[in-house]
Amino acid sequence: MGWGRDDPSFRLYFSSTFMPDAPPQLWSDFAELMRRTTSAENALRLNDVSVRLDVSESATRVDVPTLILHGRHDTRIPFSQGVELATRIRGSRLVPLDTRNHLLQPDEPAWHDLLRELETFLAEDE
Repeated sequence: MGWGRDDPSFRLYFSSTFMPDAPPQLWSDFAELMRRTTSAENALRLNDVSVRLDVSESATRVDVPTLILHGRHDTRIPFSQGVELATRIRGSRLVPLDTRNHLLQPDEPAWHDLLRELETFLAEDE
């Protein structure tokens, strides 16, 4: 109900859960981006799908190199879910990132860790 209102408070709360350690202006910018790009109906559908999505069975069939980067203190998706996913994907590598943000910011140390791990992972099969 709060998504479609002119009052951005609901969207600001929602955006803050993606990046609690970002400056409030970034929350506002992200909230405005969400308002412009997603209707209230689609936001509800996306939320419903993501809440009900269960990949636990299909994850066991993944048979490719897999890198899982997950914030150790992520406020959006608990780190335990990253651990669970990593246990289901044979040979995957879970890298805990020292952040509370689900959407990392270039000015936080975890951003550089993410880039380093990603570059290493991509270079492994060259």
